[in-house]
Amino acid sequence: MVKSSELAKRLSIDDLRQRIELSSYARKHKNVVPITAREELEKAYVVCRDYACSSIVNSLMSFHDLKGGQIYHLDCNKDSFYVLARVRTNWESKTMEETAEARRYVGFTMLTEKNLSHFPGRVLYGYQKGIDPSMIAHIYPYDSDTDGYETDPLKLTKHPEMLLDAKDLASEALRLKAYCQVTIETKVAKRRDGVDKGAVLLPDVVVAIDKISSDDKLAAKERGLPIVLIHRGSKTIMEVFDAHERAELANPALI
Repeated sequence: MVKSSELAKRLSIDDLRQRIELSSYARKHKNVVPITAREELEKAYVVCRDYACSSIVNSLMSFHDLKGGQIYHLDCNKDSFYVLARVRTNWESKTMEETAEARRYVGFTMLTEKNLSHFPGRVLYGYQKGIDPSMIAHIYPYDSDTDGYETDPLKLTKHPEMLLDAKDLASEALRLKAYCQVTIETKVAKRRDGVDKGAVLLPDVVVAIDKISSDDKLAAKERGLPIVLIHRGSKTIMEVFDAHERAELANPALI
């Protein structure tokens, strides 16, 4: 698990201050920013990071009452939601478990009724059960270009994480017309039978947008998962591309 106090000790004073100032907590609690002493900066960083990670996890749509083999509908014109999703891409390992076993950290994105943008791929999976704030390793309002095989959370990407809560993260991604990235340590989740040694995080649902494809049906059948079918609203955006380069060029101040 990623411990925010351990990360704080490894950051320079300038890094600590920058991450605190970019955090949602600091923006909403102005007394945090002027802190300069090393010890106090570390404490502030832990507060900001824990606030951001807890906000993201606590905002997620619950899948506990959904039953495998059934279809559930979300209407972007009527429903508000945060769905943590991950794409199974064409070049990944055969199963999500194999991919997670090969990589300590895996990138996810948050879908909302206003922004369904995501990395291009075959099947979208939704996650919520077993997600804990301490599993979050990196937060960024667009693709943070994570090194999938890095094992050190501070070296996952060249971009310092922005400690944004769920609302601010979604708002920034929408402004950029990109998908955000929440990088999660996947090997601390419990298996479905409760065994947690060597376990990896498993998807809870298949997420389909506008229509259910044959790949969606097959993925749901293979895993015994329900399908959450999201119907786009008239103002819902869905950019399906690698957002990193476009957002970086358009917003150099975020680098």
